[in-house]
Amino acid sequence: MKKVLGKLLIMAGILIFFGVVVKDVFAAGLGFVSGTEADSASASPGDIDSVVIESDHKNVRIIAEERNDISAGISGKSGKLFVTESKRKLELTAKEKEFQFLNGFNRSFLVVRIPYDYKGDLTVRTSSGDISVDGNQRLALIELNAASASGDMRVTDVRLQDMKVNGSSGDVTISNTVSKTADIDLASGDANLADVSGSLDVKLTSGNLDAALKKVSGPVSVTLTSGDADLSLPENGSFTVKAKSASGSVSSPYSFADTAHKDHHHITGSQGSGRHPIDIKTDSGDLVIR
Repeated sequence: MKKVLGKLLIMAGILIFFGVVVKDVFAAGLGFVSGTEADSASASPGDIDSVVIESDHKNVRIIAEERNDISAGISGKSGKLFVTESKRKLELTAKEKEFQFLNGFNRSFLVVRIPYDYKGDLTVRTSSGDISVDGNQRLALIELNAASASGDMRVTDVRLQDMKVNGSSGDVTISNTVSKTADIDLASGDANLADVSGSLDVKLTSGNLDAALKKVSGPVSVTLTSGDADLSLPENGSFTVKAKSASGSVSSPYSFADTAHKDHHHITGSQGSGRHPIDIKTDSGDLVIR
């Protein structure tokens, strides 16, 4: 009996080993990637209108700083970088090297450094990895498009015309940002927004929202299928709030200038001229307006 069990364990180990090898080869070795493999990349911001970053399951860190070029490189030994520059677009693709199961948990990550005077678009997509964008209070972009199939995303200290954040599984944190429009769409994960300004469209399928609006300068729409929402509003402004929960409580300690309706599941109140609509609704969850 012990011999049979031992053989089964050996066979299981071989199968696991083979599975990891095949996964590594197909994921990194055989997958087609455009661009030239390089240790690092550099481009002048005056020659680039769009930066597109693709990553498999590597974390991507984007840092704005005082510099003269857009710079990118892999931190660690387990990744490789592919670079394409054409038609005022810089494309950066980070991939895992073959047979990385031998490196254990030594994961590498992609670091992209962007000068403050870059004013174009930024697109970041990962299949399984975290994304962070740090504008250091001086980065201003036309558009930021961030998407992760499985990973957390963080955006801080950035001024934007348009922002789009899409996630299948992972949390989103956005702080100290100003955007004309911002769309956040999460299938599974929480959204934490702190000191954000502008127009917002937030959709959460399964997750909670904790948001503090610094300034309301456009329509705000929050839709949750299953989750709670805690929304903090500025003391001054012109907006009309409509909050409704199908199966949950709605409460508001906020001092509206005019409260048109208030019950256990529904609150309507306005501030100032009531110019900008703020609509919040959840199918299953509690809502708090502060």
